[in-house]
Amino acid sequence: MIFTSFEFVFFFAIVLLVRSALSNFSAEKWFLLGASYVFYMSWSIPCVLLIIFSSLIDYHIGIRLGRIENSAHRKGLLFLSLATNLGMLGFFKYANFFIDTAGIGLGLFGINLQSAHYAIILPVGISFFTFQSMSYTVDVYRRQILPTSSLRDFLLYVSFFPQLVAGPIVRAASFLPQLAKRVRATTSDVKIGLAQFLQGAVKKTVISDQIAPHVDLIFASPGNYDGFTLLLGVLGYAIQIYCDFSGYSDMAIGCARMMGFRFMENFQMPYSAVTITDFWRRWHISLSTWLRDYLYIPMGGNRHGFRRTHLHLFATMLLGGLWHGASWNFVFWGALHGVALAVHKAWSAWKPLGELNAFPILKFVSTQLSRVITLGIVLLGWVFFRAQSWSDATEYLFRVLTWTSDGTRMISPYILAALAGVCLVHLILPKDRNWAHEIARRSVPVCGLSYAALLFLLVCFGATDSAPFIYFQF
Repeated sequence: MIFTSFEFVFFFAIVLLVRSALSNFSAEKWFLLGASYVFYMSWSIPCVLLIIFSSLIDYHIGIRLGRIENSAHRKGLLFLSLATNLGMLGFFKYANFFIDTAGIGLGLFGINLQSAHYAIILPVGISFFTFQSMSYTVDVYRRQILPTSSLRDFLLYVSFFPQLVAGPIVRAASFLPQLAKRVRATTSDVKIGLAQFLQGAVKKTVISDQIAPHVDLIFASPGNYDGFTLLLGVLGYAIQIYCDFSGYSDMAIGCARMMGFRFMENFQMPYSAVTITDFWRRWHISLSTWLRDYLYIPMGGNRHGFRRTHLHLFATMLLGGLWHGASWNFVFWGALHGVALAVHKAWSAWKPLGELNAFPILKFVSTQLSRVITLGIVLLGWVFFRAQSWSDATEYLFRVLTWTSDGTRMISPYILAALAGVCLVHLILPKDRNWAHEIARRSVPVCGLSYAALLFLLVCFGATDSAPFIYFQF
């Protein structure tokens, strides 16, 4: 049951109607919890037990952390929470990867073991709900929040259906207080939420789903296409993954907003970034801030000197790459961004061209060159992120860099149109303002025309077969 399906629209309409009819606040929260589990069970019935198990463990650990003062005992409870969540994540997501890697490593020493690959079902959204649950116990351990005494509220926090399977990663400090009192959507909330949901649906069905078959075709056999087609393919994938993932985030945020709940924004026109650091302030914001607060800063952040800071950046992004999937392609993708962030930090501290900023023309040229370099790093990373194997990624990259003419040239009008549209939006619209919020501030006729335009795009240009969201696999 994906957001762009009629089944979800029907499900969400029932949730809104029943919730509005319930007069008891406690019954309302139990209903939302049940609806969230039903939503997840549309993907997998057995795996809902995993969410419940993880939630129960962290809820009781949080209660104990709130009562115990002994430092050693508190650290032991935190370790138990981390071991439980990371253990589940490691088993379901990385067991085969570690087994295969260990087999290759032993093979280098002449020890040949019979390869084993287990048919482990990856629960949808496990990376998201484990990170969300784990952050709660860390915040309670740090005494940044008080543990909730309501098991129901905590279960709902972990499993709330709009963000359950692909984020954004919601913090307990922002969501649990919203469950403390009954919230109802205002007229402004409904207008903003509806605009954001429709905006996300357009991104997903009109752009991402339409170009996905062409991108898949190019990446399936990079040796069959020339350099221009391969460049078009990676540009197409950059647009596809952005519109797919930010589209999901928009719809999740919009659904919550129409119920009166607030989630943080997850994307802010990332391809307009001037630097790689700026890119990560705009791309998957809930994950990048999570990695900063729960990994980079605890490692030491920038508190232990120049070299250690670079090492912390690299390690954080390396683990962030591994979070995305059990593959050396993802490890390289994370390492690439880690190196790029470290280099940018060093360059910013050095400032060899700082005096040139006094000249407007040179500053403009420098800024645009920085944008091009940033986009080049991002596109290089997308090749490894999307390729089916390491050999496919290297072949893909080699054929683009050598601009090979040996192969078929395929010019996709869908990719070209999507590329033109996304570039135009990034150039015209303000970089740090939300378009859905802009609609809500306009007059009724303008709002009506905006909604009608979005619906027109969905009906006339939306893909008939909506594919699962890319980040469901993470």
